[in-house]
This record gives sequence, structure tokens and C-alpha cells, in this order.
Amino acid sequence: MFPYIRGQIPNVKGKLNHIEQSIKFLTQSEIADRFRVSQATVINWRKRRLLGYFQALGSTKVLYPVTAVEEFEKKSIHKVEEVVNRKITRKSPEISTRPDKVWRV
Repeated sequence: MFPYIRGQIPNVKGKLNHIEQSIKFLTQSEIADRFRVSQATVINWRKRRLLGYFQALGSTKVLYPVTAVEEFEKKSIHKVEEVVNRKITRKSPEISTRPDKVWRV
């Protein structure tokens, strides 16, 4: 989709500014606030390649495209099924689980 998503930057210098302006990015702290996790968790997601990112050469700032974040969000949403409360009936064991007491006088 985007050639620079996983830390790769296009070789064309003039088009980079145009690409950055047409695509919206989120910072690491914005993603952490969005998912209510710590920034370290976002870093772990990035290292595990769950989130696409952009990092300019020689820069420490990491940006995440909104499209990559939304795609990650769709993948991580789980459907919640309604739990049906069933009455559980338990049978007593046929053999006693307690050993017989030995009485000493």
C-alpha cells in the first residue's frame, strides 16, 4: 500500500513532502491515548510489526499513518457474544474424596 510504512522511505526527495501532507499521521502518544495503553505497548506493537509506521532517516520521531491504525483497530476488535446463564447441576462423587479417619485411642 505505502512503500514507506515499515520504516522505508521513498527514494524521490521532492515527493516526500507531498506524500506527508496528503496522509494524516498520529504520534505514539496519540495512539496510546486512543487504545488506552502505555506508549511502551505501542512500541511493542511496532516491533512486532502489528502497526505500520514512518520514521525519517536520522530522526527519533515515529509517526503512524491513520490508515494503518484503523486497519490495526479492525483486526483487533473481537465480537462479544452474549453469555447464556445456565444452571449447572453437579453430581456428588461416587467415591469419597476424603480418606477414612483412623481413630487412635
